[in-house]
Amino acid sequence: MLSIAEKILFGMALALSLFLAFKEMLRKWRLILQGQPIARFDHPIRRVGDMIRKVFFQIPVISRRPVTGFFHAFIFWGFFVFLLVTISHVAEGFFQGFSLYGHGAVSQAVFFGANLFAGLIIIAVCYFLVRRYVFRPPGLDFPSYQSLTVLTLIFMLMGSFLFYEAFQMYREPAGGADFLSGLVFRNLLPSAGAVSAGAVTGWIHFLWWLHILVVMGFGVFILYSKHLHLIAGPVNLVFRNNGVKAEIPLVNLEEQEKFGTSVIRDLTRKDLLDLFSCAECGRCDDVCPALQSGKVLSPKKLLNKLKENLLESEGTLNTDAGKRKKLLGEVVSEEELWDCTTCAACMEVCPMLNEHIPKITGIRQYGVLMESRFPEEFNVLYKGLENQGNPWGINADSRVDWARDLAIPLMAEKRKSDVLFWVGCAGSFDLHSQKIVLAMAELMKRAGVDFAVLGNEEKCCGDPARRSGMEYLFQIMARQNIEILNRYEFGRIVTVCPHGYHSLKNEYPKMGGNYDVRHHSEFLLESLKSGKLDADLNGKESVVFHDPCYLGRYNGLYDEPREVLRKSTGLRLREMKRNRRTSFCCGAGGGGMWKEEKTGERISHMRVRQAQETGAGVLATACPFCSIMFKDAIAETDIQNLKTADLAQIVLDRLKQ
Repeated sequence: MLSIAEKILFGMALALSLFLAFKEMLRKWRLILQGQPIARFDHPIRRVGDMIRKVFFQIPVISRRPVTGFFHAFIFWGFFVFLLVTISHVAEGFFQGFSLYGHGAVSQAVFFGANLFAGLIIIAVCYFLVRRYVFRPPGLDFPSYQSLTVLTLIFMLMGSFLFYEAFQMYREPAGGADFLSGLVFRNLLPSAGAVSAGAVTGWIHFLWWLHILVVMGFGVFILYSKHLHLIAGPVNLVFRNNGVKAEIPLVNLEEQEKFGTSVIRDLTRKDLLDLFSCAECGRCDDVCPALQSGKVLSPKKLLNKLKENLLESEGTLNTDAGKRKKLLGEVVSEEELWDCTTCAACMEVCPMLNEHIPKITGIRQYGVLMESRFPEEFNVLYKGLENQGNPWGINADSRVDWARDLAIPLMAEKRKSDVLFWVGCAGSFDLHSQKIVLAMAELMKRAGVDFAVLGNEEKCCGDPARRSGMEYLFQIMARQNIEILNRYEFGRIVTVCPHGYHSLKNEYPKMGGNYDVRHHSEFLLESLKSGKLDADLNGKESVVFHDPCYLGRYNGLYDEPREVLRKSTGLRLREMKRNRRTSFCCGAGGGGMWKEEKTGERISHMRVRQAQETGAGVLATACPFCSIMFKDAIAETDIQNLKTADLAQIVLDRLKQ
């Protein structure tokens, strides 16, 4: 088909495209290797197998946005079909009449698939063009030349294939497999007698070159653009975090001289791989409570800023330390850094499983521990934790005052109990939250549970310190709590606070504190199922449940609190539009409880309005922080006919006497 000169030219073009692609891939790979090593390849067969399953069936994309996901899947699946067609077309350029899959049934099947997916891909391209450039979602940038380039190249690939096969029909009648090419031939091309043999040959020649050159251009372009996620994304899925959600590595405070993430090379290799895996789809922005409430933080832009800094830093990663930009202040502003509530909504919806929060907490650690740069409100938080063992800074000796005259035993007196009731700081010192722990204590008594509390021996679990970057205080408080807990014998710990639940269950074990930890929603459900608690199911008020971030996304407890409400009220629950995995944060996490929201709308105000839209009379919570935030928000927004109550309060109220 090709002349000798054309074959040489084709060989040179192929070699150039491969060289450019390999060069850029090697460059990106070297940049990733500049990051800190991280052990993420345990159970390799399971990791790779899970990646193949998720990528082939496009699970992360389809599960999060079904319509867009299916159109994306059409393009992805079509890629494999057209890979066979393209390989055959390349060989056909050198050996006229060559077919990789013969000329029989296999060939018919391949061409049927190619025609089918060519049509589906063209429809998908049109969908994405309309979605991005006509009805553009807020999370997508406009204009995006990279997206337009890729969509144009894909359209050209499909068009050149269909017209190439259509022109071939001047020489050989169309078969049933070439149904779409046949439509092009019959409806878009002149009749056979109106086109000379030379013109047919010329068009076939031109379309072959066009198709091959577009393939080469596309292959090179994706490595230089955000569409590198097509390659980096599957690799990223292999090295995903299979452990604790948004895990914060334990810092060795005694041996390390530098803490946190100050420059780009302090990020792990997985962090840097995240930057090239980001598809800039905007899903994270769509669910981020900070951005949605009018604040500066955009999870997508945060990753993009880090990626730009990584590319700019090439050549200074191993040398010229003074030329490296500090991430805090020079790459990421302090405002956007502290806007994050660590709710993990961004990570939950990311189809590439990118990990935004560990990057944020790493930069926070550097700011707090190395430069003492943090919101001024945190001075009260840190002083309270350091001096009194609680974030409010209230006298530590008053921690057990909530239980005065209730005859609740102390572990120091009993030494042994079936349940250790971890009250938490909110339940100990906040008047509103004390009602929750009082209700819970009464429920445990009625269920006949042998329990005790630590009383004044209990200190803050350390969550506010750790999420805000003060790792030093977290470790001090955690080790003190572990030392105290290990003095006593108990079967399990029950707590009303998801933040304490997460810390005790998932973070204390790395410091030697291994306990059976239950959230009170789990305990209440168990008691209701066993009959130890018997509720009156003739409830009249409608209820809507808010999923706390550290209970749901961090620990997967979605059904338990809902079952508690069903079994204690007999009502059909109402749901907010943002529920379960996409639940909207209350705004208290990541130190937000102690930081003023200076820009945009209060996150808690947005959430109570979302609850009001359901028409429910009770906004049920399972977290003292959420309860505090919503109580204040309802009062501040003057919302009528809506009150907030914890699971324990609702169950106690419905309990049969």
